[in-house]
Amino acid sequence: MPINFSCIAIIIMILCGCGAGSIYGPGYYSETKVGADVQRVTFRGGDHPMTGDLCLLRCAEVTLDSGNSFFQVVDSESGSSIDQIPSVYPFHQHYHMDDPFLRDIAFVTKTIRLLKLEAVDGFSYNAKEVRHSMRQKYDIQ
Repeated sequence: MPINFSCIAIIIMILCGCGAGSIYGPGYYSETKVGADVQRVTFRGGDHPMTGDLCLLRCAEVTLDSGNSFFQVVDSESGSSIDQIPSVYPFHQHYHMDDPFLRDIAFVTKTIRLLKLEAVDGFSYNAKEVRHSMRQKYDIQ
């Protein structure tokens, strides 16, 4: 029996797409510098509680990548956006419909102040502790 390499490739892509670690990619998060030590971090996708946690994880990574150790959340937004899912009409092969399904996509945006030391005024997160905790919680390597 000949090996169908396209089927093997599809199976590998499906298996690699499983788990929280797979949605933690550049297609799902973005950062915008809005001040000298202020960044706006958005994470889009996953379930609502998980989306907030992964946004917090990304805030910690942005903080550490910038050479800082702590961050303060100065503003936070969360919600959902509606996205269309294209699909193949079940009775006609390769006939694409324009609007068969809608998908609810959770998002969380946090505006953070990057700090070298723990904040004197207000609460600040220790970026290393947040990163360790969230990676452990979702088994992200």
